[in-house]
Amino acid sequence: MHDILRSTVLSALLATSATAWAETPVSPDATVSPVPLIALVPGKVLSIDSQGSRTLADCEQVEEHRMLAGPDKGKLFRETEPCSFWYLAVHPPTGRWAMGVSVSGDIGTTRLVSMTLSGRKVEVPTDKAGRAKEGNLLVMGDLEGVVAITPGVPAQWTSNQVQHSQRPELFTADGSRVLVANGTLTTADWWSWSFGPKPEGVRVLPAHVTDTASNDLVLGESRTVVRHERGGVRVATLDPSGTKPWKLGSPMKQKRKGLLTPVVLGDSMVFYREGTQDEGMNCEGADSATYRRLDLRTGQEKVWRTHETYCSGFGIAAASVRRRTAYFIESNYFSTGVSQLYEYSLDGDEVRELKAQGMEGVHDISEDGRTLVLYARGGVLNVYDNDTDESAWLSGLEKVTDAGLLDLR
Repeated sequence: MHDILRSTVLSALLATSATAWAETPVSPDATVSPVPLIALVPGKVLSIDSQGSRTLADCEQVEEHRMLAGPDKGKLFRETEPCSFWYLAVHPPTGRWAMGVSVSGDIGTTRLVSMTLSGRKVEVPTDKAGRAKEGNLLVMGDLEGVVAITPGVPAQWTSNQVQHSQRPELFTADGSRVLVANGTLTTADWWSWSFGPKPEGVRVLPAHVTDTASNDLVLGESRTVVRHERGGVRVATLDPSGTKPWKLGSPMKQKRKGLLTPVVLGDSMVFYREGTQDEGMNCEGADSATYRRLDLRTGQEKVWRTHETYCSGFGIAAASVRRRTAYFIESNYFSTGVSQLYEYSLDGDEVRELKAQGMEGVHDISEDGRTLVLYARGGVLNVYDNDTDESAWLSGLEKVTDAGLLDLR
């Protein structure tokens, strides 16, 4: 979830595929997982299952720094570091994946000398002076390795140190395209990119329809909720081919302000409603800090849980179309101090406390809703089984920035 509208309290709570480019060696210190998945760690894309792990892609970058003071003033120093990988999308049946690679560019006295991905030198966009721009590369691959690299949308690369992002979020059902959320500090839009050696992109949602909090896509659900101060709250229907613009519904009566992490599950919208704090840090609004559901057919809205003691929270972390369930994490900062994962069933209209604690968020959920990939502080992973109410930590793996489940067929 990418909602950035959080209160001060919340801040305190978080103290078939083209030929691959490189071989995929098996790691000598293999981490195992009870279910197959793909994970991003600094400089590596890993495929992990019950037999061990192997590298699908590796990347390093060389930067040059000029010293401005001290005994080494004027000298140049070079440093090699693993590339920074973020925002993973996985197509479970085929093993196709897409991710974003963060490029910091040339800033001040620091210069990007080179970037090497799976044995090949990567060219990044530059300005008129030949200096590397800042942005996110889009990298696509499969279980054999890297298939393609593209800079994506040119406008998402900048030299003015203004934050831009390109975030792969979800593949189309057939795995032929990947949906990518683009964003800046003030705008957000969505693009669809073809999977293959030469990706081609089309914009499916223009800017100023959804705001910088963006919107969440749910695996198996054809609709999403877009929110904007001017356009209000609306349901958008995705084009199944991924090649045409999304169809927008009419504005709903729900207010945009304070409406966090809305997701569509069938004929219902599930979301979190936060409040605002006055000068005395008291939460304002009779409906603040509540979990809610809206019947999209009748317009009837219902509170199904109150977030006691809080004014805001993490909101909805994941959802399952198959099970008609939503998942959320509460920090319990003022009570036990240990975060807790919960499940809300739309059909049963009830909340179930799950045997999963100490988590900060959800990276992925399987199509059948049985398996969730959770993460905790330090980027460590936990695989939770919804049927047995049991979970397993993946040992020897840390600093994971994203992960996605596989269901190869």
